[in-house]
Amino acid sequence: MAHIVPFKAVRPPAHMAHLVASRSFVTYKPADLKRKLSENPFTFIHIINPEFGQPVKTRPNSDRRFEKVKTRYEEFCNAGILVQDPAPAFYVYRQDTAEASFTGIICGVAVQEYLTGKIKIHEHTITEREETFCRYLDICGFNAEPVLLTFRENTAEVSALTASVSALRPDYDFSTTDAHRHRLWPVTDPKAVRKIQASFSKISDLYIADGHHRSASSALLSRKRAARTSGHRSSSADFILAMLIPADQLLIKPFHRLICCPEFCDEEQLLHNLREDFHVIGQKQAVVPEDKRTWGLRVKSGWYRLTLKNPFHGVKASEKLDAVIFTKKILEPQFGITDQKTDRRLQFIPGTADIKKYEDAIDSGKCTALFTLCKVDPDELFDVADAGEIMPPKSTWIAPKLRSGLTVMSLD
Repeated sequence: MAHIVPFKAVRPPAHMAHLVASRSFVTYKPADLKRKLSENPFTFIHIINPEFGQPVKTRPNSDRRFEKVKTRYEEFCNAGILVQDPAPAFYVYRQDTAEASFTGIICGVAVQEYLTGKIKIHEHTITEREETFCRYLDICGFNAEPVLLTFRENTAEVSALTASVSALRPDYDFSTTDAHRHRLWPVTDPKAVRKIQASFSKISDLYIADGHHRSASSALLSRKRAARTSGHRSSSADFILAMLIPADQLLIKPFHRLICCPEFCDEEQLLHNLREDFHVIGQKQAVVPEDKRTWGLRVKSGWYRLTLKNPFHGVKASEKLDAVIFTKKILEPQFGITDQKTDRRLQFIPGTADIKKYEDAIDSGKCTALFTLCKVDPDELFDVADAGEIMPPKSTWIAPKLRSGLTVMSLD
């Protein structure tokens, strides 16, 4: 069963929610970040970047920097920009975009579920990043970035519950400059809270859709605080801040592969080699595959559709992924790229990007080839996670992308 709990979110008053909520800090380009910080004194990014405009700055990821983040957070709370709810709540959140709509529940999910494998993973994490974010959480005393968890059991019942809540007037209702609409409904009624918990008790496993490092860091924090207090745990640190969303509502896009190999210049030889395993057919327009076992290729001579000639019967769940087949049949033998995490000749392009500029990079000779991939299906993600296997780096781009500062979980 999935053990979830309501919590007392620290969040902005309704009339300030549109000013406070922000995208993840790392998604802003430097110029956009500077403009946002200059023009909006209420944005949550001022907390994450507390030294904006100061001539002398502390070292990134240092304890001193994290202490300044905590101080800025406390200043927001003291000024009434952020206020803690008086009673624990589940938070039904809905995001509407031009492409899709998403409705889920923001809550605390027991760390123990992660430690016992009931929250399943499909990506490796980097220990250094886990420890850095754990230290950040410990010093700052709050978690503002929900992990995105998904599930495939009891989805109809959960969706009916969130639909009944979202039929009411929301506490927040605002749109952001990316044309996304955001709505939030706190659920505090004890009967409604118990009903939501009972619904999730019927779900055996949760799956991380986005947020592997944040999940691992929350689990590490729980263990460290328990060790410091001889087993007496802080209740808030025993839970991962998460949004739970049914799998049928996820929007999954691929990451494409851009290859820049200055030493590689024989395009005809590449096409010749690929014909050993693929049907290679020239195309007049860009190819973004919708079918499995199909890839698009853009080189100087134009676009090609690559279709695997023979069925590929992998033994492991991960071996059946198009990204793995691409690695084994193209990336490694044709370009000698064996470490996708560190090889600078390889770039990952999210499926949301306009690929025109990458075509220009190929035509100018700056890059060699662009390979486009088909998206991963939710069932493929589940199969890999259930088997205890790992996907290749950047296998999935998943939405919704959540805003920071809407429902902050206090860890103190």
